[in-house]
Amino acid sequence: MHCKILTINLAVLIVVCNGRFVEETKSHDLLETIKHDSLAISKKSVNIARDRALEILRDYYLSADHGNELDRYIQARRSLTDIFDDLVSNKPKRIADDIREFLRDFDERKEMEFDREDRVDNSFNFMTNITDTAARDLTARLPTTVIPLHYQLYKDVSQLEQYVFQGIVDIDVKINAIVHEIILNSVDLNLTKIEYQSSDTSSPLNGSVELNDEDELAIIRFGQPINPGNGRLHIEFNGIIEDELHGFYRTKDKNQIGACTQFEPAYARRAFPCFDEPSFKAKFTISIRAPKHLTTLCNMPVKSQQQHDNNTCTYEFETTPTMSTYLVAYVIGAYDYVETRDSNNVLIRVYTPVGKKERGLFALHTTAKILPFYAEYFGIKYPLSKVDMIAIADFGSGAMENWGLITYHETYLLVDAQNTTQETKQDVALIVAHELAHQWFGNLVFLAVDHVYPEYDIWTQFVSDTLALCMIPDALHHSHPIEIDIKKPSEISEIFDDITYEKGSSVIRLLHAYIGDEAFRTGLANYLAEYSYKNAITENLWSHLSRASKRPHLSDILSTWTKQMGYPLLTVTQEQRGNDRLLKIEQTRFLADGSADGAARWKIPINICTKSNPNESVHQLFMNGEDQQEFLLEKVSESDWIKLNLFSVGIYRVNYPHCMLDSIIPGIQDQSLSPQDRFNIQTDLYALARSNHMNYTDYLKLLRQAYRHEDNLTVWKSIIKQLTDLNSIFDYASINNTKKLFQAYICDLLSNIHSKLLWDPLPNEGSQAAMLRGLVLTQMGINGHNRTREEARKRFENLFTTNRQAINPNIRSAVYLTVAQTGNTDTFEKLKSLYREADTQEERIRLLTALCRFDDPNIQRQALEYIWDENEVRKQDHVSACVSLAGHNRHGCEIAWKYIQENWDKIEDIYGETDNHLIHVVEHAPSHFVTKERADEVEKFYADHSNPLLDRPIKKVLEQIKIRGLVLERHERSINDFLSL
Repeated sequence: MHCKILTINLAVLIVVCNGRFVEETKSHDLLETIKHDSLAISKKSVNIARDRALEILRDYYLSADHGNELDRYIQARRSLTDIFDDLVSNKPKRIADDIREFLRDFDERKEMEFDREDRVDNSFNFMTNITDTAARDLTARLPTTVIPLHYQLYKDVSQLEQYVFQGIVDIDVKINAIVHEIILNSVDLNLTKIEYQSSDTSSPLNGSVELNDEDELAIIRFGQPINPGNGRLHIEFNGIIEDELHGFYRTKDKNQIGACTQFEPAYARRAFPCFDEPSFKAKFTISIRAPKHLTTLCNMPVKSQQQHDNNTCTYEFETTPTMSTYLVAYVIGAYDYVETRDSNNVLIRVYTPVGKKERGLFALHTTAKILPFYAEYFGIKYPLSKVDMIAIADFGSGAMENWGLITYHETYLLVDAQNTTQETKQDVALIVAHELAHQWFGNLVFLAVDHVYPEYDIWTQFVSDTLALCMIPDALHHSHPIEIDIKKPSEISEIFDDITYEKGSSVIRLLHAYIGDEAFRTGLANYLAEYSYKNAITENLWSHLSRASKRPHLSDILSTWTKQMGYPLLTVTQEQRGNDRLLKIEQTRFLADGSADGAARWKIPINICTKSNPNESVHQLFMNGEDQQEFLLEKVSESDWIKLNLFSVGIYRVNYPHCMLDSIIPGIQDQSLSPQDRFNIQTDLYALARSNHMNYTDYLKLLRQAYRHEDNLTVWKSIIKQLTDLNSIFDYASINNTKKLFQAYICDLLSNIHSKLLWDPLPNEGSQAAMLRGLVLTQMGINGHNRTREEARKRFENLFTTNRQAINPNIRSAVYLTVAQTGNTDTFEKLKSLYREADTQEERIRLLTALCRFDDPNIQRQALEYIWDENEVRKQDHVSACVSLAGHNRHGCEIAWKYIQENWDKIEDIYGETDNHLIHVVEHAPSHFVTKERADEVEKFYADHSNPLLDRPIKKVLEQIKIRGLVLERHERSINDFLSL
């Protein structure tokens, strides 16, 4: 409370003192109050108050209403910082002097042209909502008084093997108001020379720099004010090519050293001083000096090159279009490439490791088909003359859509005929399409892949691979909206998650279905035409789509899906009235723990199919945000079943009464319902059981009754994922035989599809059969099916005979995981030898996962030491392997969690404190626990190792642990009884 009082008093002081007619008695009383408060609070509380007061100060001075007065803000910030420094040092006499000087300084300034009393009242109303837990946020954002127009960037990377670089950047800027400082972003760079040359003066100003490491700012000051107008900021700098997986960092393939960039979300500041926020768009002309025996690439084609005597070469690249700093990219290393041109004459190259260029052909041909598709769909041709795609040996994410130079994890670009599974091949197509879509507009990936590879049936797989993925975390109390204000760089990394990507894609799919393809396409093309190379907000897109679809209230509908977190549960009842059906639908927010949230409401388009028309939208309903609505469906006979959410387009769950659900079962059994709808019914029922709206036995009975003869990949992927989740909870079962009974249930459920697919490809089978076979065999093997285990061991041992027989890549994971589970030290060493010999990253990941899936705790400990050995395992793979071990079984989770606790500082050092790998560790390792004691332990550990990046992930994990414990407590006995029958 003291912290809150102090914050409010100081914030009021900031506003009051800015007026010319300050009442001396009023300000004196305020000073005494602040001085009294400061003596009663802790240093931590003072720091919190300072952060919040600085935020209010910035918000006040830089708001549009108050003229964006940067100079006055900077002076006020200095004065206010002095006050807080003395508060922290507990020097009450100096506090009063500081504040009087603060008041006197502003008393001398010109009278503001607005009413002081209104200003004070409004500010106080705002500030009384401040909480004690406020942290630094808006103070880290750049002011808008200096705008970059063009960067001339030179990087000297000729000393690549020493991991150092030198650089010069000349930034053409536009200054909108008189400034004393230029503030931009810089992290871990040594700025050696700074000058500013105004366009209307002949001599430059020399600058000095103050680095704000916490906010990642470089505050450059000059000896005099800089007037509005255009000018050039010249900075010379040097730095280290880091070994973290972001910024400008080193890579190594075999013994060949290289370097590449990863600037998303806010890491360009680690490679060169810049205005590193997406809204500060500019053009870039980049030159790079590098060893001439290596390939050097950038966003744009090479314009010229100059050879040097020391076996280096300087490449000057063409100027980019206007773009954000996070899209800048350059790569230096040893690569081969394959190339082609698309039908619009765009040059396409895929860069591969040396000697492996044939592995780039699939991505090359895919790109050559997708680029023209997007150009036609958007009505805008690809804006550059070339697109390079390159496989990076050390890469922390799947891919990055840098304009003209797209970087990839090797697994998601390279396809090898002997080692690549059908699933990975499909992933390559999807990720290539995803990154190419970003060259215009994201989230249209499935349209493109469906156009190029219709045999993948990619829209059906969307529901299990994308929609289902976002609905799990979005049912948590600690989810977040798609649209969220970003106040500091760490928040960007934090929200690059399944909500932002997968729910965002699902909303676009919902929108596309709601307004139709023609209106969607027209609106999108018009939006892109207007906002190319400009900043835009969500409402700009909604506006164009509204006009194209002639739906003026589209923004009101979509904002309920993008501006609030979560999604609805629709509870349905029905009443037959002659030949019509009356539906009553109630909406509430669906929460995974089964609790109620009465606040959120959505505007929901609902498409309904019936027994008579199972694949058509017979009735289109619309819930307009009310709690309950009634709908009369005409001409629906008593014998007709009805199903909501045709093709699983809607982002909601449906709770049917038993009579409605039972009536739909024949549509599942005879497969008259689409795969998306068969998916939808069972996944909703599973979620309802998990949240205690229904009993799990209802779900398990439904699977036995309706899905035993299911043959669709998408449906089985969903079922298996959900049964795996429940199976992992039973590692902690209190009844001894629950786990074994449940594993037997899984094998029995899969027996029909297993007998159809067996081990080897069938004549003329499709790509989905190959993917489903691996999935089914894996489940049969790890759940104790004896014949599957025997065959897996036989095929594994054949790898080590003189007549070495390769295993089909589509079933390799099934073999490796099955033999590992019950394997011994000899099995472990054989898998390790295969890992060391593996020639593709995809195969290495398969084997690394298997090394973490032994039941033997002693081998699990060996695996843990091995996967964190940087001489054996690439940095990008440490975390995924550790998470794999944690997810294997209870012992694996215990061992992995203990390692994480004991080595947390090391893990942070490996990846950096703002890297997404830390989120992955937190969200997927301890989340398998089920007890309150473990939840408390996790919470305490991360409280003791505070990192703002992990605030939301920790809350999500604690919530997940609680839910898993509730499932065990509520349902184990009834499930055990059901399985024992």
